[in-house]
Amino acid sequence: MSGESMRERVRERLEKAFGGAVEVRDLTGTDNHFEVRVVSAAFEGKTPVDRHKLVYAPLRDWIDDDTVHALSVRAYTPEQHESLIKER
Repeated sequence: MSGESMRERVRERLEKAFGGAVEVRDLTGTDNHFEVRVVSAAFEGKTPVDRHKLVYAPLRDWIDDDTVHALSVRAYTPEQHESLIKER
């Protein structure tokens, strides 16, 4: 692997798949347990399970080989995300 952290590589893959509204946090400092927040119109009309499947898809090879050991997903439509921001 290059000098890039796995967190950055996950972010880049998700940005490529969904656009620029992606945030990735390393939950344990081990560079293999992540929480991701993805905002995309691709989630419109999708169930939470379907949204998670969409987020997992571009990372499947890393999940399968345990490079990404744990992944917590928060997937929002742009409207949902905007509502969350307004509530703060």
